[in-house]
Amino acid sequence: MTGTYTELIEGSERLSGLTDVDEVIKDLSRLLRKLVKTRWIAVYFFDRERRDFAPARSTGLPASFLPVFREMPLAPDKIPLLKSMLRKRQHLMLTDPGSSDLLTPKLRKLLRNLCVLAVPMVVRTQVIGAVFMARTRDNPPFSDAETAIIRDLVSHAALVVSHMQLFDESLDMALDLAGRIDVILTIDEINKAISSSLSRERIMETAMAQVERITGCEFVAILQAENGGLKVMSSHASGLEIPAALRPGAPLSLAGCTAWTAFRTGRSASIADLADTRKPGTVSRTLLAAGIRSLLAIPLMSRDQVKGVLLLGDTEPDKFARGETFTIEKIASQMAVALENARLYEDMRSLFFNTVSSLANAIDAKSPWTKGHSERVMHISTRIAKEMGLSEQEVEQIRLGGLLHDIGKIGVIEALLEKPALLSEDEFPPMRLHPEKGVAILAPIAQLKEVLPVILYHHERLDGSGYPEGLTGDHIPLGARIVAVADSFDAMVSERPYKHANTLTEALEELRAGAGSQFDPVVVECFARYVKRVMGKGGGNTPGVLWEAA
Repeated sequence: MTGTYTELIEGSERLSGLTDVDEVIKDLSRLLRKLVKTRWIAVYFFDRERRDFAPARSTGLPASFLPVFREMPLAPDKIPLLKSMLRKRQHLMLTDPGSSDLLTPKLRKLLRNLCVLAVPMVVRTQVIGAVFMARTRDNPPFSDAETAIIRDLVSHAALVVSHMQLFDESLDMALDLAGRIDVILTIDEINKAISSSLSRERIMETAMAQVERITGCEFVAILQAENGGLKVMSSHASGLEIPAALRPGAPLSLAGCTAWTAFRTGRSASIADLADTRKPGTVSRTLLAAGIRSLLAIPLMSRDQVKGVLLLGDTEPDKFARGETFTIEKIASQMAVALENARLYEDMRSLFFNTVSSLANAIDAKSPWTKGHSERVMHISTRIAKEMGLSEQEVEQIRLGGLLHDIGKIGVIEALLEKPALLSEDEFPPMRLHPEKGVAILAPIAQLKEVLPVILYHHERLDGSGYPEGLTGDHIPLGARIVAVADSFDAMVSERPYKHANTLTEALEELRAGAGSQFDPVVVECFARYVKRVMGKGGGNTPGVLWEAA
């Protein structure tokens, strides 16, 4: 007995060091066959979702037993022996299985010449499985001492397997949690894109990059609803050439199109393998020719309306699993809201600019000599701001400042504006008030708060001789310094009753002559660099080419 006890201890320690369930079963079988001389063992693990014992893992089973033990799951409701074991959590020994009412007829016939011992695998009062072992009836049944050894070994094996299962479940939960966190972070990235910019281009770029990262897909396109159909807004492919039919701006052929199905039904649509499609549409054939095998189309919904479709493709068949689809649907929902907000913002912005432009044009129209002046100053100011690498927000402010810089002239006597000659010393002071009048007119408009300094100080000079406050150098806002150059340049190249229009070259020479005293040298050189680049493209030496380029 001492030898048996030693082997039992050593065997238990060996089981504890194993990391694979199959290895645990093999080692348990080896120990049982050695210590209690079992003929074979079969181990079933209980599936809590299905409420039955999964097909067995076994060692030593005769070939005739394999179809039953390895392929047939055992349902407790159909086999009283298993039902009793789950309820009592106790071992059961059948010395005459052939006549036992605890087995099904099929099992009674199969086990009729054996003595069978069934031992539950119990961990913390829960049955996680069952171990079946047998001897031929020519041998004596399992003794109490043998049963005690078997129960100890099975209990220890159950604990080892339980730890493995807990580890696997923890790992699965960690991976699932990581996936969910990834989704949250992705939606957060899109939220950041929305809050930092209402540019549809940036929103689409951010969303497509995140979708590609999460799914690993090789093709992403965003389609927009337009005139009852779909148009490609943006598309990107990794390692593939995007077909012409799916490049930005292309209208989508709707026949047999998965994207059209998603757009029409408002539900996600997918194709596991384009190669298996019986009647593929034009888009499907085009994508298949490019190497795409699986497709997923998700509607972009906003206010219960389908505004477009997010189309994903991959060279691997059946790429998009259900769990992944759920993730992308959440991102698509966020995208749809972001794109709709951006569209509404662009519509409002366009309306605002059109209104402001109408106001500026009304001022320019008061004098036959200044028609179109404000829009030209706006275009040139915007080009200089971009040339200087200013932010999108700063460029927007300078654009508005250029358009509205002379809005204060609405309060200037029309006779002064229309005078076909230089103003006299007495006539000039009223004209000098137009920056301040412009600020007074626009001050109630909250959206123009940041633009007011540009309007107020666009006639200041670096040497302090400008108006209305005689500011010097960097005390003059950069936007005002930019508009000052654009305003003066347009006056230089425009025809007036009292002077001829300068050429581009002459105007640049005059600006450079005033750099450091009247104008900011950096602004002048940035504008000169832009003009030189436009002229280098064959634009000639007339200002018209600048308005076209702007």
